[in-house]
Amino acid sequence: MPRPSAATGVNSSAYQTPEQVSIYVKPEAKERARVMSRSEGIEYAQLAMDAIDHFLSENMLAFLVRARLEVSRPNGSHFPPRRNLRSKSRPGIRRVLWPVQFRPAELDILNDLVQDTGAEHLSTLVSVAVEAYLLDDDGVDSSPSTDDAAISSGR
Repeated sequence: MPRPSAATGVNSSAYQTPEQVSIYVKPEAKERARVMSRSEGIEYAQLAMDAIDHFLSENMLAFLVRARLEVSRPNGSHFPPRRNLRSKSRPGIRRVLWPVQFRPAELDILNDLVQDTGAEHLSTLVSVAVEAYLLDDDGVDSSPSTDDAAISSGR
């Protein structure tokens, strides 16, 4: 049976050995991901890809990356925001290791998205999407809840 071509957007990543990637997320996002993974039977990588797909479809992924990486200027400043070249967390925000296993074909796409969004690091790309997908400012679930979103994400 022939494998689907990459041109159709489907690849043979199911046949590839996954590689563990170190992603740093807020502790509450890691806990929410753990609970969802166990209760819904989905892998962390699937959750991460669902989050990225969601924000790509909303044309929000690059915005989320910029919001994480840019250092704002005071109101009334004549200068634009500066890029935070070290991509460090803001003061008071702690992130913890969230190991995720992606297959090589998935990593290829993710690395392209790192370049397209200016994320600079895979961890930045994945964490901004996952944190926004699982948490809002109040730490309440903000993932899509419509039936269409649940069906398309396999939930």
